[in-house]
Parts: sequence; C-alpha cells; structure tokens
Amino acid sequence: MRLKPWIALTLTASLLSGCTANGSSNTDSEVHAETQAKKTEGTDIISFKDSPQAPDDTELTIKDSQFQDEDGSITLKQFAQVHDKKQTGDVSVTISDVKVMQYKPSPDLIDFFHGFTHEEAEFPYVRVNVVVKNNGDKPMHIAPVSEITTNQGETVTWEDDFYLEKMNGELKPGEEKVGSLGFVLDETDPEALEGLTISSSEVLDANKDKVADAVEFEVGF
Repeated sequence: MRLKPWIALTLTASLLSGCTANGSSNTDSEVHAETQAKKTEGTDIISFKDSPQAPDDTELTIKDSQFQDEDGSITLKQFAQVHDKKQTGDVSVTISDVKVMQYKPSPDLIDFFHGFTHEEAEFPYVRVNVVVKNNGDKPMHIAPVSEITTNQGETVTWEDDFYLEKMNGELKPGEEKVGSLGFVLDETDPEALEGLTISSSEVLDANKDKVADAVEFEVGF
C-alpha cells in the first residue's frame, strides 16, 4: 500500500473539505456515518451497519467462520474487541472492535476494487469500528483512523478506506460520528497477523491549525 511523504499536507486539505479521496467517483455509495450506525435505545451498545461494498460481518466473531450474501463471501481471520477510548484535546476517539477478513467479492463489485488492489477476485481486508466525538464548543477536524500499520510491516492510510462512510472531516460542537472504515491488505498474511497499530490524524481547528496530537491504539490478535 502507498504511504506518501506529503500525506500530512494532503490530509489537512481533505479534512477541511470533509471528503474522502475516493468520494468524487463513488458519491452514490457514500452514506454519512450517522445514518450507518446508531446506539441501541436505552443502552450503551452501538450497532455498526454493514457496508454496500462488503458482506454483513455482524455475526462473525469466531475465527474461520464464514458468511455470504449478495456482496460476496467473507471468512473471519482475526477479531479483537478493543473498546478503547482516548481523548485528544476536545475530541475523543473510541476503537470498538477490529476484524480482519478474507473477501471474495461478487462479480459486480470486482471492478470497484480495481483502485484498491491488484487481486480483485479475493483479498484480505481490515474493518475498524470507531466512534469519534467533539466534546468542545468549537468545530474540529480529525481522521479517527488516519493510518494502520500491521506487525508484518504493511501500512494503509485514510486514502485507502473503501467503506466511504465520511468518518473523516469536520466535527461540529457536540457532534458524534459512529461508523466503520475498511482497508484492503495487499502485503499482509491474515493467518499470521499478530497485531496492528491504529493512528488518528492530529486535531485541527477551523483555521487549519493543529490544536491536539494524534492518538494511537495497539491492537493484538
């Protein structure tokens, strides 16, 4: 996967616009994260919705369990219930859980993945379920998952997200976004994966100035 030395500059511009790198070509499939997931009424349980680009993995919690629907078939290779919340400035980032799955997309979705991998017929990907909230009284900008690095040395960035739930960008005062990000892994063996590091972007204000540091999560399998 690509990791560009100018990513910080590019990320700043993208966060202020609230768009993903692939958004211009996939507008119809983008759905705001607030409509993709919701808190179960009367509880703290958060339900994360399945993506139009991937099968529903909700019930997959046991390694090597499988599921198939109109989007294709997936096999769960790694699963970690993280439930780790970190605060940076006025923004809190919570990683709920992380799954790594082997994916065989349906024929009608293979073309969609041309821009993400050369192995469009079958590949592993990592899904991160995340909650991000602005607890302050001023607008803030952040990418809750800016970069993921596996223990095998592969790095993917916010540019590679194919869930397209608009988790990156502006957070209005008091606003919370709940949703998922998905990243194809081209250079990682999911069977041998032992862990990964998830990093957010820095927190920026409306003037494009840094107001808080990035946060980092260590996830083990």
